[in-house]
Order: sequence, then structure tokens, then C-alpha cells
Amino acid sequence: MSLASRFPFPPNDPEDAGSRYNSRLYERFEGLLPIVTYSVILWCTVVYFLVNKDGAGSVASNKLTHFLGFTTYQDLCNGRWWGPIASACVHIDLWHIVFNMLWLVRLGPLMERGLGSFKTVIFFISAAFVSSTVQLSFAGPGIGFSGVVYALGGFMWAAWPRFTGFLEGFNGTSLRWLLIWQAFCLVLSWGGMMPIANTAHISGMLFGFLVGLWACHGTKRGWYWLCASTLMLLASIAFCALAAFSN
Repeated sequence: MSLASRFPFPPNDPEDAGSRYNSRLYERFEGLLPIVTYSVILWCTVVYFLVNKDGAGSVASNKLTHFLGFTTYQDLCNGRWWGPIASACVHIDLWHIVFNMLWLVRLGPLMERGLGSFKTVIFFISAAFVSSTVQLSFAGPGIGFSGVVYALGGFMWAAWPRFTGFLEGFNGTSLRWLLIWQAFCLVLSWGGMMPIANTAHISGMLFGFLVGLWACHGTKRGWYWLCASTLMLLASIAFCALAAFSN
């Protein structure tokens, strides 16, 4: 079995999902208000204006950015375990927050109405922690919700055959745009034109993809995907714990 057939791209037309589309699993929370998604958008927006009110790069802005979430390895050594999660809500550049919030307002409600608010907040926190920690451990500190956005994309890529309602807002074109943008980000980084947390993007998508495969197949048939995603989370926790104990 080829990779393309085992992990198919979501179709652009929901009707192309075939008989699986009749499950409409997404609609089990059809009338749910996506309060988690809207709360995250509100907080990210508030943080953006707070860190930019005195001008990006100023002493006051840098102190506030650090206070609100920017986390270095030394911060982890000092016990700032919540930093990798909080850093996901910090944005300095306008294009950065606009890109992330546009994707979040599109994908977040799909996720929340498909899985419910409780599971969505757990997913957001886990994806933020994993993507930010992997970024910090391999390429230095980063900020922004991009890691979670890519985790959402990875989850929906893997889980759409079961959660076919995702196709109402996430399709093959959506996934291709995320992958094209990631390729563009790599070019910008490797060319020295712009520092981008590519490691957070890639690790976030991988984590979301593994969780999505688990959600798609269930615990009995997809226990190995559960184990793989859990290992990513445990490795991130271990990294933070070792940093704290090394101080």
C-alpha cells in the first residue's frame, strides 16, 4: 500500500469522501459555540497589542514579551515549565498574528465542534507544549501559534476519513497551502531573509498527524499512533524536567 493511499489528502469536494461522508461525526457538536477557539484568538490579540504598545524591540516591550511567554532554555532551567505553552500566544509581527489567527478562526471551530471544547483545549495545550519545546531544544526559542495551527492541519489531514465534517472547512487545497507555506518558510530561513520557527511548524504537524491517526482508527486499531504521539509529549516533558533539574 502506497503512502498516498494510506494517508490520503482530504478531497476538495466533501461528496468525494464517498460513503464515509454519511457518518457526519463532526456534527455531534454541531450547535457548540467554539469558546476555546475564540478565547485563544482574544488572548493572542490582547498580547499582541500589549507587546507592541511601546514599540517592538523597546526595553519595555522585550520585558513584557518575556513576562507573557517568551521562554529560553535558561528560563526552563529556572523552572518556567509553563513557558513553552504561553509562548504560543505571543506574536510581535502583524503578518505573524494575522496568518495564525486566520487559520485558527477557520480550523479551530471545526476541531471544537468535532471533538468538543474539553478535548480541544487539551489538544491546544499539548500541541503548543510539544511544538515549542521541540523548537527550543533543536533550534532555540520561538513564539507564535504556528505550531498549533500546523498541528490542527496535521490532525485534520489524518482524521478526516472519520471526522468527515472537517471537509466543510478543510480540504486538499487547504492542506497544500499549509505545506507550500512551510516550504516557503524554509527558503526564507535558509536564505537568511527571515528567522522562522520551522521546527515548531514541522513538529506540530507531526504531533497533530499522529494524534489524528489515533482519533481516526481508535485506541484498539490505532494504539501505535497513540504510543507515538504520547512519546513525543513525554520527550518534551522529559526535556523540560532535565532542564529544571540541571539548574
